[in-house]
Amino acid sequence: MDQEKKSQINLSIPEHYRNLLRRMAAERMMENPAEIVTGTSIATEILITALQEVAGENKKEGKKNE
Repeated sequence: MDQEKKSQINLSIPEHYRNLLRRMAAERMMENPAEIVTGTSIATEILITALQEVAGENKKEGKKNE
């Protein structure tokens, strides 16, 4: 992912989830103060992982239907 061209998107999420992402980032930074972690970076990881899983499921479904 690091060498791929990146595009910015804007998402609106409920405040509860924003606060959860901030807390997760703070916890990671407490574990490793040398690493800079933000709620946005965590949300990006979660979104990319979920999209990869969806893409993988779609490929498997396509093979079953052939």
